[in-house]
Amino acid sequence: MKKFWKFILTIIIAVAAYGYEAYDFGSEAHEAISLLQGQLEVKLLDVGHGDAILLRNQAVAILVDTGDYKNSDILVRRLKTLGVRKLDALIITHHHLDHLGGVIKILNNFDVKNFYDNGIVNPQSEISKDVEKLILNGILSRQILSAGQKLEFADNINLKFLAPASKNGFHEKDLNKNSVVFKLQYGEFSMLFTGDIEAKTENDLVSRYGKKLQSTVLKVAHHGSSTSSTYNFLKAVQPQLALISCGDKEKYNHPNKKVLGTFDYLQIPVKVTSQNGEITLRTDGEKYQIMTDK
Repeated sequence: MKKFWKFILTIIIAVAAYGYEAYDFGSEAHEAISLLQGQLEVKLLDVGHGDAILLRNQAVAILVDTGDYKNSDILVRRLKTLGVRKLDALIITHHHLDHLGGVIKILNNFDVKNFYDNGIVNPQSEISKDVEKLILNGILSRQILSAGQKLEFADNINLKFLAPASKNGFHEKDLNKNSVVFKLQYGEFSMLFTGDIEAKTENDLVSRYGKKLQSTVLKVAHHGSSTSSTYNFLKAVQPQLALISCGDKEKYNHPNKKVLGTFDYLQIPVKVTSQNGEITLRTDGEKYQIMTDK
């Protein structure tokens, strides 16, 4: 009998040791497998001044923008820590450096299946020119996004593109106004991604889509700048929550106090990466939860 219990105790100890070792492979393994079946995660990665947003479930990983070049190593390390090895889609909303800056590092470190942007090159950006060279030389395949297009991914991740519209009247030099805008739909949950659009684009979206803009969560345009987040636009979107990606102690003083005042007046809670660190949203397609680093 003693031998039997000694055998059982040995098994328990061995299993406990193995379980601890398996869990202790590091945060990379832990974070990579932490998503449940049917769960979608949206992460506003803390990349300082800029946008880099990861959408993923157990089957798909999508990166929206790549932050600034000076923080590109931080972005690459963070994605690898999260267990990302391939990107089913890399979407660049526009070619300003705080959205495009890390693109070369991303292309060099991850298997990018599909690359999307609005097709507008920034003549003042060497990185934008480098991307264009990769495309012209056949090294990188581009798919140009515009209003009316849709992308569908595994497990019912649906993206509907609302801008740029082909006849919006905005000159190509207006990179912000021509940002890619899309609505993520996952079950009953929705989130509006707005790049760096400004008031004129917001007005155009309201006139074209009206109540169809309504979304559960809003990724606030232009880092909470005074150029964006107009009252009429926010009333049309009616988000339950607004998320802002911006840097701490930056020269632009984002987010703008008046913009935050508008959100407060409309009783829309706001989370900001410069204050809250990395922001993680998880949804099962109905309810959602928010987690922050700070």
